[in-house]
Amino acid sequence: VHLSARRDDNEAYGVEETWGAGLGYKLDASHRIRASSGTSFKAPSFNDLYFPGFGNPDLEPEEATSYEVGIEGRYVQWFWDLAVYQSDVEDLSLPAQNQAGSVPEARLRGVELSSGWQQDGWSLKAAASIGSFEDKKTKRQLARRAERTLRIDLDKQIDTWSFGTTVRAESHRYDDVFGAGRQRIAGFGVWDLRASKALFTGWRASLTVDNVLDNEYATVKDFSNNDFIVAGRTAFLSVRYDFAR
Repeated sequence: VHLSARRDDNEAYGVEETWGAGLGYKLDASHRIRASSGTSFKAPSFNDLYFPGFGNPDLEPEEATSYEVGIEGRYVQWFWDLAVYQSDVEDLSLPAQNQAGSVPEARLRGVELSSGWQQDGWSLKAAASIGSFEDKKTKRQLARRAERTLRIDLDKQIDTWSFGTTVRAESHRYDDVFGAGRQRIAGFGVWDLRASKALFTGWRASLTVDNVLDNEYATVKDFSNNDFIVAGRTAFLSVRYDFAR
């Protein structure tokens, strides 16, 4: 059983009280069900309110009530998890190009499924989600939110080396472009690679290559109503030291 309560005293928006409650029950050694509910409060940022040419001082704080139920199974070498959720949001912050805005009433609901397996240094994880994110008044899909996503991670540990790959995919989304109405942005898929090696005690070097195939995709539109292209193939080399060792 989990219970929480919070009280915020905001100089601009007054006192806001939020709460959360959750209950889990173990059916047997491998299976558990759970249910939770809660409220949230988020005040607009300084940029949302006052950034030159973009800020909107009339914005109200975002408030939501959320619910989730789930069931999971965990075994010696693998697991699965299924969750169903819904959030009813008032004054949902809305990304826009010309001015910060909000949706008076929005509803976000969906299903998330994840699973994973590990054995002999191998690790495989997969997660998929299907949702319906809409403006309750217009029944339109919320801007800049993909309603279907998929991610698959495969990793292998060999002595002091670790190798891995990720495939990510998202469905189409929409952007509310100033002066041009609603515009559709195509979905995309991306393939990433990574490798790392433990060098000395506490030290590890890592190399990652994102978007290996250099796919061209976007998640928003620019001011000229063109796709704002995300960075293509990108490589990162890093060396890390863990002080906790």
